[in-house]
Amino acid sequence: MRVGFGPTWRKKRVNLTVVHQRFLSRMALELKELGYRMRRLLIALGFTVAYLQLGCSDAPTEVSVDEATETQQEPAQAKQQGDTPYVLQPTERAKATLDVDHTRPLAKDSVTAERSFTPMSNEAHWVTLKSGQTVSSLLSKQGFSSQQIANLAIALRKVVPLNKLQAGSIIAIDEVAGQRQVSLAGEYAIRVDALLRGDDWQVTKTKVPTRIEVAEHAIVINHSLYGDGAAAGIPGDVINSALLALSHFIDFQRQVYSGNRFEVVFERTLVTEDEALFAHQQTPLKPTYLRFKNSDDDLRLYRYNDAFYLEDGRLAESFLLKTPLNGARLSSHYGQRKHPLLGYTRMHKGIDFSAPAGTPIMAAGNATVKRADWYSTYGNAVVLQHDDGYETLYAHLKGFASDIKPGVKVKQGQVIGFLGNTGLSQARHLHYEVYKNGKSVNPLNLKKLTTERLAGQELAQFIAFVEGLEDRTMRLAQFASGDSAIYLPPLTAEAR
Repeated sequence: MRVGFGPTWRKKRVNLTVVHQRFLSRMALELKELGYRMRRLLIALGFTVAYLQLGCSDAPTEVSVDEATETQQEPAQAKQQGDTPYVLQPTERAKATLDVDHTRPLAKDSVTAERSFTPMSNEAHWVTLKSGQTVSSLLSKQGFSSQQIANLAIALRKVVPLNKLQAGSIIAIDEVAGQRQVSLAGEYAIRVDALLRGDDWQVTKTKVPTRIEVAEHAIVINHSLYGDGAAAGIPGDVINSALLALSHFIDFQRQVYSGNRFEVVFERTLVTEDEALFAHQQTPLKPTYLRFKNSDDDLRLYRYNDAFYLEDGRLAESFLLKTPLNGARLSSHYGQRKHPLLGYTRMHKGIDFSAPAGTPIMAAGNATVKRADWYSTYGNAVVLQHDDGYETLYAHLKGFASDIKPGVKVKQGQVIGFLGNTGLSQARHLHYEVYKNGKSVNPLNLKKLTTERLAGQELAQFIAFVEGLEDRTMRLAQFASGDSAIYLPPLTAEAR
């Protein structure tokens, strides 16, 4: 038995060894091929990084606005004493190409100090950026050289990036003291002037005179606050601000009925000079008073120092929003239910909101992002960590807002993602969960308000502000549904 067993065992051992050797040889070849491919990839990446850092040596003669804006680097040499602010020096000026290593740096503030307002002259030429047109081609048609345009893009890159201008933007071309000047709208009511000196530009900011227009509206809700408000002429931005402020107290899925009343007072800032320059910009709107009245509540909110307060000076904010999106329908409640896809009954630990795909989803409260990625059956999901042991989860998202990643701090009402239909989901909706110390709670039952309130002199000033609005709010309460009024308060000395 031992003699017969020995050779057979050795033969099998030899066969196994051969198999192992073939397997190892094949693995060695595959690893070698993989290493070769990785080396090629790393070499390609190295060339790419070097190209991006150094720039293309044989760039075209004409430099576009995009190239001038994007390739400008920090200076290799310190600013020399006595240089004219924000002007490219003639000896450092780009010739046939934009040499980023020899370009004068911009000052930290990008522009000189603001100067007193001077209106555009009657001879100013106004041009509009058309759809599909580049700023380079527009300015070239106005007689500016490619070098002047490139230098202008560099001079304005931190104030009004020319490659970010949208169709409909207005550019004014004027002549000041025999020099050509290009003017654009910066922030609202801030005119940015670039004065040409040779091929260089000197940039200044000018505050344009403004005045405040006050508008009052009252509506009786028939279908929805947003739809009825828009039909009555209330701007969408005002309605969204009102929804966000009121959602701390009002559940717009269960507490809004036909016959409820909504009143709003808001301010609109209007420029009184160079209006055409700012025609394409959104006029800043600021609600100052909100009232929502139903059978149970008569809620009045006052905007003071960029926050809403109740009449007694308490900050009008809840710890968490009841509904973290606008214009949605509550499609599924918290509690036991039959799962629409799995077919059996189980605990539904959140609430669902149905709305169009891409609807912005807001952070329910101030928080730190705990995760923002694919989360099993939740699909794309965001989890936020709040104070006092609270967590909120937002699931089935189409995508995430920019900069939303673990560790980032977000504020209440900040957009964190967009409604979608990812993960184990039957239709587009937001699945929203709230946890307290790891245990799920019904989001609609939360009534935790902030304890912050005004005090001392600040409270006295707020009370005076509320009393100053009393005549207006009393008149507004007499408005019929759909009534509105617009007032132009007297100009202040500053506005004059």
